Amino acid sequence: MSKQISRRGFLQLTGAVASVGVLAACAPGAAPAPGAGTTDAAPSAEGASLIWDTFRAPGTGWNELMIETFQEANPDVAIEFRPLVGSSQQDNYGKMYAQHAAGDLGDIIAFDPSHFHFERAINGDIVMPLDDLAEAADLDETQWFPQFMEIQYYQGNLYGLPSWGWAGHDSLVTNAHHLQEEGIEVPDPTAHNTPMAEIGDWARRLYRDGERFGLSASYAEPGLVVLLRIWESDLINADGTQSLILDDERAHQALRWLYDLAVTDNVLPAPGSIDNVDVATTEGRISMAWGGALNVRNVNRQVTESGEGEISQILFPERSDGVFPCQIRGGTWNILNGSQHPTEAFAFLQHITSEEGCFQFNDIGNNGALVRPDVLNRLVEQEAIHAWFIPNLENGIAAYGPANSRGREYTDAITQYMALFMDPTQPIEFEQGLADLHNAIQTVLDMPAA
Repeated sequence: MSKQISRRGFLQLTGAVASVGVLAACAPGAAPAPGAGTTDAAPSAEGASLIWDTFRAPGTGWNELMIETFQEANPDVAIEFRPLVGSSQQDNYGKMYAQHAAGDLGDIIAFDPSHFHFERAINGDIVMPLDDLAEAADLDETQWFPQFMEIQYYQGNLYGLPSWGWAGHDSLVTNAHHLQEEGIEVPDPTAHNTPMAEIGDWARRLYRDGERFGLSASYAEPGLVVLLRIWESDLINADGTQSLILDDERAHQALRWLYDLAVTDNVLPAPGSIDNVDVATTEGRISMAWGGALNVRNVNRQVTESGEGEISQILFPERSDGVFPCQIRGGTWNILNGSQHPTEAFAFLQHITSEEGCFQFNDIGNNGALVRPDVLNRLVEQEAIHAWFIPNLENGIAAYGPANSRGREYTDAITQYMALFMDPTQPIEFEQGLADLHNAIQTVLDMPAA
């Protein structure tokens, strides 16, 4: 059981934070590390030294700015930033697990719910509950949209504060000029009324052999889930225990739509053949790229700066249940279970998730963090394009993850078997590809808990 301290005691440490645009903090003690006793959470008289391990935004200057502005108000707190630079996000989680096993994981970390590592890290005693800290801080959870705050909880306890968040791969980043040249009226970027059959026809019409692709698809888990949800199916059940695609005719229709474009007609890029879809879209080599809010914003910025093209977006058609096809996804900032300075670490979490910290996470850090209403309003004022993303944030479907927290195995299996399924260079029959994908996913879901 953690040892609490008074809110007054914590405010002695962080009372000046509000002067740099963040919330005043507070808080109590740490949960014990595995096999350890309780940790004294009172502010250290001689100061504190924290380590921040993250793959979020290194090289942008955001991390350094957050440390600098925090230390202006808290000069006795030293923070060492150790960027994680693995070749993939899942590689970075693997490194963090290894660091924890070696006793070398930082105080401030991130095991994101929508990458399916959150529960695993909690059950592995890697991250600590924040309830006592939040209570002492009088934390106002209404600062964040409810859907991004809800995913910070597990079994009734708070384990994080919101990091990134968006509606997933819920749109097509669209080169408006290509559509106009073909005589296609560009859809309203906030409407959900473009039929998938029409999008498929446009992909074929816009295709230029050796010059450009009318559409690039997303073969990873976020894109596949949204594809299936368009047809009112899903990839796995909400409990995270069963693959749904083998026995659901709606899932077959969704995957057949993609298979016909990718394999039968061979008008989509082969899986893995384009290193950077955003760059290819900016350069005019793709007319419609399956992505989400961050892709739309980034490509629009690049095109605006270069003066080439005009970017729009196409949202997928509204379902019969009135829900918009998407996948509400989000991240978290956590504190190491057993940190010697949880009080200071929680103050830093509040700093980087405050209005200013989150705004700069978007603006400087180039992350899609649409998790706060006040930040979203500022982003809309800065770039009107951000208003395009609001409907799906307000009317979306949550992400479903594997119940056994096999995040890496789950996402790797999907990417691997979708690449085989949709590869026009080595085509396999639709029924075989469907069965292989289902079996690969179910094999992962049947594994013991990670």
